[in-house]
Amino acid sequence: MAERPEDFIIYDPHLVPMLKSYKEAGMKVFLLTNSHWEYTAVAMNYLYHGTNMLADDPSLYHQNKWLELFDLAIVGSCKPAFLVDPYLNLFRVNPNDGSLRNTDGIYEIEALEPNGAEKFLQQGKVFQGGNWLHLQAM
Repeated sequence: MAERPEDFIIYDPHLVPMLKSYKEAGMKVFLLTNSHWEYTAVAMNYLYHGTNMLADDPSLYHQNKWLELFDLAIVGSCKPAFLVDPYLNLFRVNPNDGSLRNTDGIYEIEALEPNGAEKFLQQGKVFQGGNWLHLQAM
C-alpha cells in the first residue's frame, strides 16, 4: 500500500477543504483510527496532497502537513475497546519516525494543571492507543 496508495484509496479533492473549513469555524477536529502510524501517515499524506508523496517527494512526505487539519490524532486505537476499557495505555507518537513514548495519560494531564490538557498537547498531538477517558481529558 505504501508504494501505491492510489490503488487502495479513492482521493477526494473536497476532503481537505472541508476539514479546513471546520477548523476555521472554530470546531475541534480529531482523527481516531485503528490503523497504526505507518499506515495512517501514508493514507493521510495521499489524501492531503493527492499524490504519492512517499514516492514523489519523501522530504515533504515526512513533514506530515495533514496533521494541521486535526487538533488531535489517535492511531492504533483498538476500537471498540477504546470506548469501554479504561485501562488501555496511551503512547505519544513521534511523527518523524513513528516511535512511541509512554505517557501517564490522565494523571500526566492532571499533574500539568492549570491548563493541563493544553500543556500536554503542546508536547505533541499524535498518540497511539488510549481510551475514551484520555480523549475526554484532552
